[in-house]
Amino acid sequence: MTQVPSFAPGGTPPRQGPQLLALQAQILASPLLFASDTLKAWQFLTEQISHALYADRVSVWLFCEADVLQCIDLFQYQSKSHQQGTSLQRSKYPRYFQALSQDVLISAFDAAQHPATAEFNDGYLQSADICSMLDAVIQSDQGLCGVICVEQVRNKRHWTVDEQHFVTAMASVASTVHTFSQHLLLQQDYQLSLARQDMASRHARIGFWEANMGSGELWWSPMVYEIFGVDPKLTTPDRALFYRCIHPEDMALVLNSEALAAKGGEHNVIHRIVLPGGTVRWVHEMAKWTAPDGVQGARLIGSVQDITEQQHIRCELQQFFTLSRDILCIANDDNYFERVNAAFCRILGYSEAELLSRPFTDFIHPADLAPTEDVVIDIHQGNAASGFINRYLHKEGHYVTLQWSSIRDPATCKIYASAQDITERQHLEQLKHEFVSTVSHELRTPLTSISGALALVLSGCLGPLSGQMLHMLQLANNNCQRLTSLINDLLDIEKLSAGMMQFELQRHAVVSLVQQSVADNAQYGQARHVTLALHFTDSAQLLHIQIDKYRFAQIMANLISNAVKFSPSDAEVVISVEQAQQQVKICVTDSGCGIPDEFKTLIFQRFSQADASDSRQKGGTGLGLALSKQLTESMQGSIGFTSAPGEGTCFYLLFPLSTSVTD
Repeated sequence: MTQVPSFAPGGTPPRQGPQLLALQAQILASPLLFASDTLKAWQFLTEQISHALYADRVSVWLFCEADVLQCIDLFQYQSKSHQQGTSLQRSKYPRYFQALSQDVLISAFDAAQHPATAEFNDGYLQSADICSMLDAVIQSDQGLCGVICVEQVRNKRHWTVDEQHFVTAMASVASTVHTFSQHLLLQQDYQLSLARQDMASRHARIGFWEANMGSGELWWSPMVYEIFGVDPKLTTPDRALFYRCIHPEDMALVLNSEALAAKGGEHNVIHRIVLPGGTVRWVHEMAKWTAPDGVQGARLIGSVQDITEQQHIRCELQQFFTLSRDILCIANDDNYFERVNAAFCRILGYSEAELLSRPFTDFIHPADLAPTEDVVIDIHQGNAASGFINRYLHKEGHYVTLQWSSIRDPATCKIYASAQDITERQHLEQLKHEFVSTVSHELRTPLTSISGALALVLSGCLGPLSGQMLHMLQLANNNCQRLTSLINDLLDIEKLSAGMMQFELQRHAVVSLVQQSVADNAQYGQARHVTLALHFTDSAQLLHIQIDKYRFAQIMANLISNAVKFSPSDAEVVISVEQAQQQVKICVTDSGCGIPDEFKTLIFQRFSQADASDSRQKGGTGLGLALSKQLTESMQGSIGFTSAPGEGTCFYLLFPLSTSVTD
């Protein structure tokens, strides 16, 4: 029987990167994310995250006020239930909200002790028996707008890098859902205004009027007086009064509409009027031209409606469309843009007319046409597209790389899409890859030659060396080895980040692996007058784990060398192996100065050093722990530490216990 980590509900091991990416794609493809019922979208998202991570509790929190973060939906794995309504005040939890404003992710193995979440210990954590938290920030155009909170109860849990990446991606999805929900609210407000108009019409709340085009006489129903803001007892309406009420900038528009009606058309115009007090209102006039008695008897008979509220909503929507820094556009089923925003024109260099005059496929890079057409077909089948990338031709001749999110509204048969310009991001990625390639091909080869030459000279094969010459050559050789180690670490981290590192996972006896690591690093300890001591029980010799033994040796070398470097002379570094429930725990403990509290949250970051000057004296690149963490988590393990200033440090590895050859 395969043994799995105890923290996963139902005894299931955490999912790995490819599995989470597949689930992410399924979530993004679901139409529920963009359902008209926003609560269902949030409930779908929290359930999917919980099932993907086997997390006990997953919740979405949004700011309902500047100082209040409110739970929109909380899903509990065990009871399969949803609840909402809990709120947190920013002023009561300053450290947590400060952490949210500084980082996109808070990963707390021990929530009661983590600097960002410890404030919740007395209330929120204890009441729900929460041990571990993984919080990802939801961003909007205005900045921080909410949080996705993943929680584990009863048992503490280490969140893997893959899980952290997945939750960060889900926070981006939540940002899109939140933006979409805001759009829905505006649309619902607009539809409500239209419904009110319809009700007003049914109950004669629309104003009616009749104008004699020959004599200038004008009749208004009571509602028209109200719309125009005049007292029916003090006012006798005529066409001259009506024209005086029209906003000067709209006069030509109204006169042109009346002229079209006189030629057999319909008077249908939206314009502004100015009330006696100076207030401006928008009105919609519709009328029919009749002329039963010749020109002198010609009349316009119609209605007028105050649409000021609807116009304000339209203006707000237009402002959102105009001011957005991201590309926003609307396309029809014939592959033509019907509307594009200013950001689209700015990013591609075309005018709005140029973008609307040609099929959008004319702008797409030829190599991206087929994949784009496949996505469009998928959208027409009712699926939302998110994260799709293609290249658009800039007016100056180069291509701009865009990342799209889009959905089709079957009611209007139009595609609504947004995109971000990621050209610069891809350029930076390319520069990084080129740098790594340069390190690999241009530095590694000559460095190997230099190292070999130095080793040959130091061996004495080319003749005896004076004391000073020997010292200088040894110094050069040591620095050559440090540079080689730095390059190897950089290349390993790049491979891990790109998912290109290969692991040969096999079942191994833990004690044998650790014994070999102690033997391999014993000389390093002796050179620094530090003793390596291995402790284990007889039962520990029966423990097995499923790992890549070469990468495991790399991790142990990093941990042991760190412990030796920061131990005083004649000290002892203790390496121990023991079983911790259904896991194997390997500890490396030193008696050094310990890790400062302010540095503990940074310990596994690249190039992090608690004391830069001291670290340079002792050696080290600041990459060892970052690399060890990524290697450990890539083999389904976890790494952590305990430390107190002046009392030494214990770094530990946890790997799932393998109980059979088939694990």
